[in-house]
Amino acid sequence: MKKIITLSLLACSLAFAQAGIQGGTDGIHQYNTKTNGQMGFSIGTGGNIAIDAWSLSRGGNYTSDGKTYGFNDWDPSLSGNINASVGLYDMVDLGLNLPLYYEHAKSNGPSGSNNMWTTSRGDLNVWFKVRFPFDNEKRLFSAAVQVDAYVPSGEEAAGVRPRHAWYLNGKGETHPFTSNAFGIGGNLILSLDLMNAGVPVRWNGNAGIVYTVDHNLPVVFVYGTGINVMPVEFMDIFVEFSGEMRVEDNGYPVDPLADPMLLTPGFRFHLPFNVDFAMGLDVAVRALKNITFDGEEEMKGSKNYKVKYVDEDGRVSSYYYTPTPLFAGTASLTWRFGGKNSSKKKDEDKDGVADEKDKCLHTLAGVKVDSVGCPLDTDKDGVPDGVDICANTIAGATVDSVGCPMDSDKDGVPDGLDKCPNTKEGRQIDATGCESDFDKDGIPDADDRCPNTKAGAKVDSTGCAADTDKDGVPDDLDKCPNTPEGAEVNAEGCEGDRDGDGIPDALDKCPNTKPGTPVDSTGCTADADKDGVPDGLDKCPNTPEGSSVDSTGCISDFDKDGVADDLDKCPNTKEGVVVDSTGCPIDTDKDGVFDGLDKCPNTEKDIQVDSTGCPMDIDHDGVPDHQDKCPYTLEGVKVDAKGCPLNKKQDLNKLKQGIQFQTNSTKFTKDSYGTLNDIVALLKDIPSSNLEVQGHTDNVGKAEKNKELSQARAQAVVDYFIQQGIDASRLRAVGYGSEKPIASNGSKHGRKQNRRVELVPFEK
Repeated sequence: MKKIITLSLLACSLAFAQAGIQGGTDGIHQYNTKTNGQMGFSIGTGGNIAIDAWSLSRGGNYTSDGKTYGFNDWDPSLSGNINASVGLYDMVDLGLNLPLYYEHAKSNGPSGSNNMWTTSRGDLNVWFKVRFPFDNEKRLFSAAVQVDAYVPSGEEAAGVRPRHAWYLNGKGETHPFTSNAFGIGGNLILSLDLMNAGVPVRWNGNAGIVYTVDHNLPVVFVYGTGINVMPVEFMDIFVEFSGEMRVEDNGYPVDPLADPMLLTPGFRFHLPFNVDFAMGLDVAVRALKNITFDGEEEMKGSKNYKVKYVDEDGRVSSYYYTPTPLFAGTASLTWRFGGKNSSKKKDEDKDGVADEKDKCLHTLAGVKVDSVGCPLDTDKDGVPDGVDICANTIAGATVDSVGCPMDSDKDGVPDGLDKCPNTKEGRQIDATGCESDFDKDGIPDADDRCPNTKAGAKVDSTGCAADTDKDGVPDDLDKCPNTPEGAEVNAEGCEGDRDGDGIPDALDKCPNTKPGTPVDSTGCTADADKDGVPDGLDKCPNTPEGSSVDSTGCISDFDKDGVADDLDKCPNTKEGVVVDSTGCPIDTDKDGVFDGLDKCPNTEKDIQVDSTGCPMDIDHDGVPDHQDKCPYTLEGVKVDAKGCPLNKKQDLNKLKQGIQFQTNSTKFTKDSYGTLNDIVALLKDIPSSNLEVQGHTDNVGKAEKNKELSQARAQAVVDYFIQQGIDASRLRAVGYGSEKPIASNGSKHGRKQNRRVELVPFEK
């Protein structure tokens, strides 16, 4: 076995497998019909890598000595190879491929000692391919037959996942890295190369079987297909579908989805020195059935595929078969060299220019090329010489698909050079394809009735000097090109205008108008609105007819309220007052203050207002009198929304109720002194305040005595305040007697309310 392995490694320097990841020229997993050419060599390497435990076994578990263990969640699994091939003839290749594997199958169980966590080789694959047809002509369609031989050189009792479907032994021991038996396979390969028709697309497909001499191993159907698109010379884009399928029940049920089935998109780069690098992503089709990675879903049906495993020390393990990783990164690297007679450089498109120098690698068959492999175009008309029927086309001429000049108007001048491409048939033309024009007036000589027109002169459709207004002065000399027909004109083609008002003398009814004066169509001073003010002085040129105007021509408005005097019913309105259409002041809220002066234009009805039209606020506390429940608040005292002091000891309406007198006397009751002192304190806190004390009585008794009593009581309050330190200038006493009742004197309760003292702030 060691000799076989040694020979295999030496042979890898001479040949490589033509099957996709094993070194093919298209995609990664694709087989194609292309061969190396006689004595053409290729060597390369490739592989894929997955990093999840489910790539090792179903669910990432295995059983040993009756116990179940789980591999680490992230365990790399690598399948690689070294490969080489040689072209025995133009249409025959011989190659081989040696797989190399690595399983990082680490767990908390005996995976390492069971030889699951390991590096190893696989079965050597030697293959032989013949292409049809045998000639070297580039064709759209070609076919090939490939025969593969598999030598059981892989290590037994090592690894976890079986690398091929034909390794699966349903009646004995399965070895992940070898079938442990000689095998042979055959493939029919088809290629459709649309590059040879100028379309950058190539399709490959293959189908075949693999058979092993061990009857416990299944016969396997292998298949694949791929589409390759070449948008640029240095890169292909591809999508592949490939797989293996057991076609006989050898102890395991036949199920295509239980075997390898991959969808692989990717890119292939064509690098310098004939080196190709491809990379892609292997997606297992079965992964699309469980895109949420549900563990229970993954294990469905797995018991039908239990793999028995015996390591090199005889320890028995088992796990459930997984055909491929769910997802794996894959890549390949190949180098091609040599060729027929070992000296001729590779020339893929057979144009005589080696691929390494060929800047146009996919030239169509039969097309002549230049030194860099691109189609020759001697006359630079865009049509390659091999297709060009008119090889000496004049530079700049537009040509058809076979390289001959186009002449749309049949005047003998090719379209690309023809400056007049729509010349009428039969006309005399010059070298540019345009009709001759001796005097250069834009009218062809064939149509020109005046062939000797002076350079630059305007002409009509007959080529003669144009005179649009028929005044006898040619248009190019006529400064007044629109003179009425029959009018007398000067040498410049203009009518006479003695006063220079723009109205010809023949039509001017006022021929002596002062210079600069606007005139009407008759040449007389213009007054468009007929208000007696000439338009040149009229600042209001659109005054209605019959209106009274001032010296500027604007409607008279004595009081400047915007209403003309002849419509103004209130002609002496004060400035700033808003008026109605009759010129009379407007008072929208009917508060007696006109809108133009009213700072509160929406005052409610019957509310007393000040001179600005805003509601009265006697005590200036910010609450209008009609809403103020405490209208005599001292200035500066904080009040609530009703206008009453927040501090009750600052509320004059409350305090006044505490001032009481003995019957028919000016002496205070004992309870009154506390209130009087609170008022004194309030006046001291607000030194800017002034207070009027008002005395009131009911109507019992004589009015004169009641008034004297009320005056005496008001004065008694003032005297007390003065005694307590309040300046007399801040106080005054007024007695009203029974003149200002606040309730009916017809009842005892009403008379009591009328016997009172009012405290009213005042301003000096």
